[in-house]
Amino acid sequence: MRRLLPLSAALALSCAPPAPPSATPVAPTVSALIAAPSASVAPDTVAQSYCADPGQKVLASQLHDPDHRIPAIERTMQLFDDTYAAAGKDPAHPRMKAFADCFVAPLAQTYVSGRLDWSHRERLMRALASIRDARALPAWEHAIRELRSDSDAQDAAAAVRAIADSGVRESRVLDAIGAAFVRLEAGSEQGGLVFKQFMDAMRDISAPTWETLLLERIDRPMVTIERDASKDTIRAYRNEQFWQVTSAEILGNLKSTRAIRPLLKCVVNPNKTDIAATAVMSLVKIGKPAVPMLSDILLGKDQEVNDYARALIQQDPEAAVTRNAAMVLGTVGCSEGTKPLMDALARSSDDVTRAVLARELSKLPPSAASLAAYLDVMMKMPASVDLPTGESAVEMLLERVDAFFDPAVIDKLLKRGREARGSDDEVQAVRDQVLVSLIRLMKKEHVAKVEKAIQQWAPRPDESKLEKEAFAASKELVIECGDKIPCYLAKLDDPAIQENRRQMTGIKAAYMIGILGYSRRESVRNEVLLRLPRIRNAAIKYVAGRAIDHLTPDGDQAVADGLSRLIEDNRRTGDQNLMIGDNPLKQIRWRVLARLPQAPVH
Repeated sequence: MRRLLPLSAALALSCAPPAPPSATPVAPTVSALIAAPSASVAPDTVAQSYCADPGQKVLASQLHDPDHRIPAIERTMQLFDDTYAAAGKDPAHPRMKAFADCFVAPLAQTYVSGRLDWSHRERLMRALASIRDARALPAWEHAIRELRSDSDAQDAAAAVRAIADSGVRESRVLDAIGAAFVRLEAGSEQGGLVFKQFMDAMRDISAPTWETLLLERIDRPMVTIERDASKDTIRAYRNEQFWQVTSAEILGNLKSTRAIRPLLKCVVNPNKTDIAATAVMSLVKIGKPAVPMLSDILLGKDQEVNDYARALIQQDPEAAVTRNAAMVLGTVGCSEGTKPLMDALARSSDDVTRAVLARELSKLPPSAASLAAYLDVMMKMPASVDLPTGESAVEMLLERVDAFFDPAVIDKLLKRGREARGSDDEVQAVRDQVLVSLIRLMKKEHVAKVEKAIQQWAPRPDESKLEKEAFAASKELVIECGDKIPCYLAKLDDPAIQENRRQMTGIKAAYMIGILGYSRRESVRNEVLLRLPRIRNAAIKYVAGRAIDHLTPDGDQAVADGLSRLIEDNRRTGDQNLMIGDNPLKQIRWRVLARLPQAPVH
């Protein structure tokens, strides 16, 4: 029996090996690597390796030797761990490049050979996936194709992540990933540990060739889990949740127009509440091409969706379709949605539906007609009407009117507050909400009117304390800045107002920028965008984002790109507060993109 290489020699890795001879290919094309099925890859067909160190060359050769394979794997994995740590876990580091040149090909072949226990197989895949070298593709593909049981899940997920990061996009490999996707069970023990990794990698790849497979997945039925559900039922639900959320998100990334109706069905279906939010965002990503079909669905012209709702919803399925289609149209945010929403509003006599339609109308680029339609609903809405969420319809409408960024509504708000009826608590609740919107929308010339209303509706010091504090801060600001936009811009990122106790100044400044900046919206929104990285307060950032949305009615690629950079920069910091504060900006980014002229991709 041959003597094993001394460990000290095996661990001696040159940081800068000489260049491999030109006749020895180090990284053959991806196509060459997958020319034959991975399970039958022979040693000579795997990408060749080049070891600068003689000791490493011997160690690499021992990976092929059945008598020495396991000790060689152990030593190679120790070498990998040491090298990876020394390289700062950077696959592009020279140390890692040298390791990859020597060991990736024989390690991949060893993995594909299939004569390993679970522990050694998992260690090999962990290393091959971390290196992100396309010469490991035979092993990655093998792990994906061999996903059959729960014990295979970790290797398959690591392989898909490596493929996503390495840029491999060969059709055969993508087909293998799609087939593995429907075999991975998120409800199983190991699948539950890695499904998120698998999902994220598939999302990053978002292969167009998966479209049909993904459409089949989101069309599958789901059953709501009851409190006493069995383990099998819970497992099945978690599997469907994984498959359908992943599918819905990728279909949005693909801007698949074939997915418009199926995604809307996910929103309508009461058994798919865990899929609905992802489906809505995917429809927003599809953007303007989705508006015609969504408009037809809103107006009851899509028989397929109507029949689908009737089969699932016992009470007023038509209203459910209308409300959900309206919600999606409003979230997409294109001006093309204004007319169908107003048409639906004109034909609706149901107060709850009218409140929902008006709310969604406020999310679209404003017009005189849409504001008038909104105010008509707001002024006539009975105080007794509650939304399905339990929220008061009139209070919601009084709050959402600020989305128009138009102080012209102030007299209407004052009238609605004066005419409030009901119990003392109900009247006070309406008036408090009126005060909030008055404070947000008032300019300098409105201060006296608003102050008078506060004195009349909350004369005692202990009444409407929060509203009074907000009014005092807003009054001071509008008296100081008047109609001067630069003055309000300077307040947005002022470090002194980022603390919660002074945040109302920044919030009011953002509202004033939206109110005053519409006539020169391009330059004003760009100024807000420049200041966003310095806005640390989440509430101020939220309203600043709404101002950008309001000031970008026709979409703008540069604005979307600026928001993307900010979101990514904050993600890299790992600061959870910053990342949570960026969540509304993600939707705004997609709304800004949705408004751009675009051709359907699929």
